[in-house]
Amino acid sequence: MFRFLLCSFSLVLLYPTAIDLYLVGLPQIAADLNASESQLHIAFSIYLAGMATTMLFAGKIADSIGRKPVAMVGAAIFIAASLLGSMAEQSEAFLIARFTQGIGAGSCYVVAFAILRDTLDDKRRAKVLSMLNGITCIIPVIAPVVGHLIMLKFPWPSLFTTMAGMGVVVCLLSTLVLKESKPNVIPQQS
Repeated sequence: MFRFLLCSFSLVLLYPTAIDLYLVGLPQIAADLNASESQLHIAFSIYLAGMATTMLFAGKIADSIGRKPVAMVGAAIFIAASLLGSMAEQSEAFLIARFTQGIGAGSCYVVAFAILRDTLDDKRRAKVLSMLNGITCIIPVIAPVVGHLIMLKFPWPSLFTTMAGMGVVVCLLSTLVLKESKPNVIPQQS
């Protein structure tokens, strides 16, 4: 049971961390990409659009092929997008990377809740979801502080390499620790 909880928590944490970690670097990102801060504030909405788009189909895919492959691919997409974001030299490339990050984080987010649905009864799931909600509410406070500490020593691309590192951890957990939780449902004959 611990493995499912650990993996679910890590899968969920990509989403809020990627929203809040880079915010402190926004002035420097805007300056380096020759864009205004207001032009790059749309990166938040674009990230959420990537997540929302993914949520339309990631659950269906996880129901058909399994939770584990979707988690692994979602984490890999998140890693690649984070690295692309760190290498962006124009605002358009940065915004594309943010949208793609949303796709990866959204895949992981959907799978996390599917795993909890597969492995916990209603009462235990309610407790775990309360804990998850508490943790996701703390991340918007912690992530900008961590981002600021990173920016004290390193340039803004390091924020995105940090996100890529988190994606690597999630990908490794999904590959090595996560067991498939998708129930094998036998179709009913008419």
